[in-house]
Amino acid sequence: MKKILSLLLAVSIVSGGVSAFAAQGANKFTDISEEKYAWAKPYIEDMATQGYINGYEDNTYRPDNEVTRLETIVLFARAMGANLEENKDFLASAMKEYSQDVKATGVTYGYEEISYMLARGVLSKEDLKTYLSNGKASRPMPRQEACAIITKAMCGEEDAKAEVLVDLEYTDAKQISSAYSQYVFYASNQGIMNGMDDGSFGPENSVLRSQIAVMLSRTVDKMNLYIETVLVPYIDTTNNNISIVDSEQAEVMVGYTDNTKFYNDIELSSENKFVPFSKAMLTYINNELAFVDMYDKKTDSSTKGIYQGSVTENNKTTITVKPEGQTESKEYTLYQNTKITNESGQEVLLRNISLSSYIEYDVIDGKIAAIRQIKKESYISGAVVESVSIEDDLYLVISHDKAEYNGMKFALSDGVVLYKNNDRADLSKLYKGDRIDLTLEYGLVTKIVATSNTKIYDGTIAEVVISTTPVLKAKINGEIVSFEIVPSVTITSDGKEATLYDLRVGDSVKITTESGAVLKIVTTAAAISSDPMTGVVEIVNTSKGFIKVNGETIFCKDGTTTFISAKGTSKAMKDVKEGSVVSVRGSMQNGAYNASLVIIEE
Repeated sequence: MKKILSLLLAVSIVSGGVSAFAAQGANKFTDISEEKYAWAKPYIEDMATQGYINGYEDNTYRPDNEVTRLETIVLFARAMGANLEENKDFLASAMKEYSQDVKATGVTYGYEEISYMLARGVLSKEDLKTYLSNGKASRPMPRQEACAIITKAMCGEEDAKAEVLVDLEYTDAKQISSAYSQYVFYASNQGIMNGMDDGSFGPENSVLRSQIAVMLSRTVDKMNLYIETVLVPYIDTTNNNISIVDSEQAEVMVGYTDNTKFYNDIELSSENKFVPFSKAMLTYINNELAFVDMYDKKTDSSTKGIYQGSVTENNKTTITVKPEGQTESKEYTLYQNTKITNESGQEVLLRNISLSSYIEYDVIDGKIAAIRQIKKESYISGAVVESVSIEDDLYLVISHDKAEYNGMKFALSDGVVLYKNNDRADLSKLYKGDRIDLTLEYGLVTKIVATSNTKIYDGTIAEVVISTTPVLKAKINGEIVSFEIVPSVTITSDGKEATLYDLRVGDSVKITTESGAVLKIVTTAAAISSDPMTGVVEIVNTSKGFIKVNGETIFCKDGTTTFISAKGTSKAMKDVKEGSVVSVRGSMQNGAYNASLVIIEE
C-alpha cells in the first residue's frame, strides 16, 4: 500500500482577509529562536516542509499568535486527507450534501474541509454549533477543545468515550470541563498534547501557532495515513477480514474493526452489502482501517467457452478454456474466492465441473472471478424476433415478456434450422415480429420454430422511400401507415411483374404482410400512364411544385412524388437542380403531366 507522506497542497488559511499562514518555507523563520522555542522549532520546520503551515511575507512565523477554532478544524481535516486527490469524488459528494449546513454557520472558508469531516462522521451538525456558529469560528481555540478536534480527526472518539473513569494527572485537572476530559485524556495518552512546565494543562488557554505545529506534527505522525484503491474479492464478516488484491496481484487479508465505516458514495453502508469483486478505497488512520469507500463492481468481460481442465500449484489454480468462436485455448488464474455454479445454479467446487462443459466466466483484472456452467440444452418459448443482424456472424435479438430474456442476443449455430408456419424455411424468411420458440445447445441457437401473422391492407400509395431498408407509405383508412419491405418482396403493377421504381404515388395498392414485413405488393394505376421521360432539367420551381424537362412542364412535389437517385437513395425535390439529368415517370391528368417518380442521375 501507498503511504501518504505529505499533503502536497500547502495550507493557506484566510481569516478576516489576512493570511494567518502566509507563504514562507521551512528554516527561514526569523522569529523562531533556538533558545526560546527549542521545544517547537523541529515541529514547525517539519510542518512547513510538508506544506501544512507557512509563515508570513516578512519571514516571520509569529509563534505566539493565537489560532482560531476554524483554523484548527481546517488543519486537522487536511491532516486526515480532506484535500487529497484520492478523496476528490467523496469530497464532491460531501460538498453537495453539507455545504449549505457549513455556510449557515457564517464561516467564510473551509467549506470543503468541514464538509469532509461531516461526511466522514468525525464532526456532527451539533459540533458546528459548538465550534463555529455565532461568531465562534474566529475566536481562539481553547486547548481542551483542540483535544476534541484532534481525537475526532484521529477517529478516536469511540475509544475516548469508552474511558469512563478518566484520571488526569495535571495540577489543574479539576478545571478541565467534564465534556472534554475524555478528549484530553485521549490526546495526552496518544502523546499529542502535554502539560505546561508547571504541570498544569491550561484547558481554557488559547492554542498558539507554536503549539499547533507541535500538535499537528505529532498527529500526522501518529495517524500514519494510508490510502489505496484495491480490488476486493470478498469480505469475511465473521472474522472482520477483507480480502484484497495487491499491486502484485496477490490476495491478502486485511482486518477491520467495529469502528470501521463502510460507505457507498457518502452514504454509510454495511460490509454485508458489499458486492464481491468490487473496487474499494481503503483509508488507514492510526494503523487501523478507518474508512472503506465501496465502488461499483468491475467486470472486464463475460465470455463463454469450453472448459478443458485445471492445475493447482502453490495454492494457485489455473484453468484452460477455449473461448467461444476462437480456435486457440487460453489459460486464466482463478481468484481464491471465485464463485463456481453448476447447471442448476448451485455453488460447487471446480472438481464438480466436468471436462468439456460449456461455461460462462467473468474476468476481472485478468483473473477469473466467477464461473457458471451452462446447460447443454435449453429452451426459450414465447419470444418475438426483434432483429436479425449480421456483424462478424449472424445474430438473433429477441424481445420477451420475461425481463431475464428481453433484449437478449444469441449467436446461431452453423447447423441451425428454421421451421416457419410448420414448414422448413430459409433464415431469410425470419422476420421482425415473428413469434418464435428457441432450442439452444451450449448457448447457441440450433433450432427456431416461428409463427407469423399474415395480414392484407388495401389503400393508396403515399410515398416510396428507396434506401438500404426500403419503406412503403400508404394511406390506409385515412391514415398514413409505413411498411418495411424485405428483399424477397414480390411486386405486381397493372398485372405485370414490377420493381420498387415502378410504384407510383396515388396508385391503388394491396399490401400483404407477414409479421409486419411486406412480402407482396399489387398496384393498380390511378390513371393512364405516359411513357417515361428522360432529359435535362431546365427550370426548377419548388414553390409552385414543377420542373421543366425537354420543354415539358412536369408537376411534382414532396409528398406526392417519389424522388430517388439512380442508386436508389431517397431524395427530395430540393435535390433537383437546373442541369440535372432526370428520368421521370408519371401520367397525364387533366391535360397536365404529373410525376409519380423522379430519378436523379448522379
